[in-house]
Amino acid sequence: MNPIEPEKSIDLLNRLKLGDKQAYEKIYLAFNKELLLAAYKKTGDKTVAEELVQNIFISLWEKRLNLQINNLQAYLFGALKLSVINHIRSLVMENKYMEYQSLTYSEDHQDTANLVDLHDLSDIIEKGINSLPEKTQEVFRLSRYQHQSTKDISSELNISEKAVEYHITQSIKRLKEYIKNFYIFF
Repeated sequence: MNPIEPEKSIDLLNRLKLGDKQAYEKIYLAFNKELLLAAYKKTGDKTVAEELVQNIFISLWEKRLNLQINNLQAYLFGALKLSVINHIRSLVMENKYMEYQSLTYSEDHQDTANLVDLHDLSDIIEKGINSLPEKTQEVFRLSRYQHQSTKDISSELNISEKAVEYHITQSIKRLKEYIKNFYIFF
């Protein structure tokens, strides 16, 4: 079910390209609930669903000048499908890392080679973090190293919670890419 008629969709997309925030809001209001429901059905996690949908709308706004969209609904749900696939891939990668980490940290297996590997991985991750923009680094460290909530980070850095979520999402995405490229290079 398309919540916006095709003619209105084209008009909204044209207005969006011109930076019309009202057009953006209409698109958001028309599709947000459907996208959230679809994302929740695929992920089973409300927070993840909200983050995936939020990222789609952030991307829509940021890339509005270069987008060539013929069918707004198909574009948004296609973007959601790719986001869900990438999320699942990241979970698989995280599970593999957790498996590796549990073997590495096991007292029975903490020999010199494992400690060197862990140190090397830590160095790679730290270099990846240092390659991030300064604000993104700060948000990432507060979130992942100091285990602060989005709300606490928002308050401490005097930025919106959405900005915090954006920085976290971007840092994770860029770190995965950095680590992947590092291992491909070596």
